[in-house]
Formats: sequence, C-alpha cells, structure tokens
Amino acid sequence: SRVLALALALDKPMTKRILHFHELPTPAFQTFERVDEPLDEDMTFPMFVKPSREGTGMGVSAASIVHNELELRRQIREIHARYSQSALVEHYVDGREITVGVVGNLRGPVAKRLPTDEDAPRVMAGLHFLPPLEVDLARYPEEEAGLYTGRVKTELADDFYYLCPAPLDAELLEDLNWYTAAVFRVLGCRDVARVDFRLDRHDNNKPYVLEINPLPGLNPRISDLVIEAHAEGVSHAELINTILLHAAVRQKLLPRGMALEWPAVQLPASEIW
Repeated sequence: SRVLALALALDKPMTKRILHFHELPTPAFQTFERVDEPLDEDMTFPMFVKPSREGTGMGVSAASIVHNELELRRQIREIHARYSQSALVEHYVDGREITVGVVGNLRGPVAKRLPTDEDAPRVMAGLHFLPPLEVDLARYPEEEAGLYTGRVKTELADDFYYLCPAPLDAELLEDLNWYTAAVFRVLGCRDVARVDFRLDRHDNNKPYVLEINPLPGLNPRISDLVIEAHAEGVSHAELINTILLHAAVRQKLLPRGMALEWPAVQLPASEIW
C-alpha cells in the first residue's frame, strides 16, 4: 500500500472515523488526550482501552477491559505514561476474534468508490480472500482474559492456537469478505492486507471491524496471513511472489490488464522488464 494508507491504518482513531463515515460496523469509541476528559454519554461499560497508534498487540492485556470509571481512568493513565500518546477507548465486543487476509487489487468502478451489495461479484474478481483465521482464545491462560494480547503475539507466539479455516457459516463468511473488501477500499489499500473482526456473541455474532493491517506480518511460521495461505496449500514463497506480482501489475511493470491466478506463477525477468 501507499504511505497514506499505511499512516491512516496505524492511526486507529482516524481509521474508525473513516469507517463510521462510510457506515461500516466498528465499535463506538472515544479518544483521550487527557486522563480527566469527560466520558461521552453514548459510551457504555464494559470498554476496551488501547494505544491509538501501536501494533502487535502493544498495550493490550487483561487490564484493557474496564468495567467502571476507576478502571477506565487508571488504564488511560497507563497508556499515556507507557506510550506517550492518546488512548483509544472502544465499546468492548465480547465474542470470537476473526482475521481475514486479502491479496490483490480492486478493479473497475469499485476501485474508485465504496462497493455496494450489487458489486460483490466484481469485488471478488479483483481480490482473493484467504481462509479466515480464528484465534483459539479459550486455550490460552486465564490471565489473558480471552484477548489476543501483546503477550500472546510475542512471548507465546511459538504456541499459537488457532482454527483455520475458522468454522463460520456461508452467510457470515460472505459478510466478512465483503466488509474486508470495503475496508480495503475506503482506506486506499493495495496488494495485500488483513482485517481483524470481533463477532458480538450478544448480537447474533454481528461482525465489528477492529482494525486493518495493510502491512501484515509475513513470518513463515507464526504470521496469520501465512497460516491462512497454508490452509489453501499455498507456500510462503508463493504468497510473497503473488503479492509482488500484484504490485508489479499496479506499477505497470507488467501488462496492466494481466489476470493473475491464485497463487500467481513466477514470471521470468524478461517478461517483467
């Protein structure tokens, strides 16, 4: 993706403002530059507190879930002290955590506007959605509070528990793929991304977009995107090569109308240049 998309995605409050503008489902939120800022009336407990501009689960722990004003202010203060940035406070969505990887680029009219339901077949033609991955949070220690915490992503990464493909019904999977395409579009992403969701167990598993990562990890052993590719029988090298070829087509290093299969075959240098 380009630098603007990368910057917007890193700024989680700005990402959520864009999602709200386009009426895409994301938890209600408020940012706190100061600990003593008044809480918006429409914000209700429990809430979730994390840094506004970090990744890899930094600042996410069991203490991130807050149930009252005292816990809220304490966690905001912790974020300010440790990360020297504003705290993002969201309504806490209790439920399964799903991530969907996508490779490719939107084509035609949908590349210039938000896709509609009628656009779904054309959106699918431009993007390849990897099998959804569900973090098996129930298998982690109780102190992680059922969260994909920074500790789970780092210290416990070698014992990563997941379900891939995640057990989802066809309608929910279609919804997740559509939302992934829509978020990919409105943030201006290119070539590859990963969108993280929570399914609200108290609202018929309604999906909420948590964030998008336009620069997802590509560690050959533990990265979500690589695990999703492996679930389709696609190797780490094939995944990397496919992403690069999509970027090459976008940058006109390959014929612009060239159709790339999944996974894309490697082309000799003479055909690229």
